Amino acid sequence: MWNLNMITAVVSEYIDAPADRVRSLYDDPANWGTLFPLTIRRARVLRRVDNVLHVEVDHIGGKVLNILRHVSPTCIELTEFKRRFDATFLNEFLPEKQGTRYRLTAFVRVKLPYRLLTPFLKPLVVARMKRYVVEALKAAAERARSANPAA
Repeated sequence: MWNLNMITAVVSEYIDAPADRVRSLYDDPANWGTLFPLTIRRARVLRRVDNVLHVEVDHIGGKVLNILRHVSPTCIELTEFKRRFDATFLNEFLPEKQGTRYRLTAFVRVKLPYRLLTPFLKPLVVARMKRYVVEALKAAAERARSANPAA
């Protein structure tokens, strides 16, 4: 039986750059407009409390609130609130060989009236995770590595 409220999806990719570098790229909201230009114009931190950042993100489709929480040295959780869905993304930056295994897990809660489409949306969610997040982060991290191979 399908859960008409939730889509769970995972994308995993090897990135040829150290885990600390990949994580630091993702962990800087001021950089998101450059890092994710296909979806984000700019982002700014509204509030920081301990390990939690409240970030206003100016997406191509409008402004939304994101909450960025540092779960561990290898995991950042991002919760995003949009008109059609709310989503929580676990971003894991796992050292592997000379680089990073980046694993992005999404938990997407589809809002009414779109819930009836939930069983059909997972391939779209996975494709967008790959294109707009994973590939963008990989390209930026590997570009930074090739510009400074000693780091």
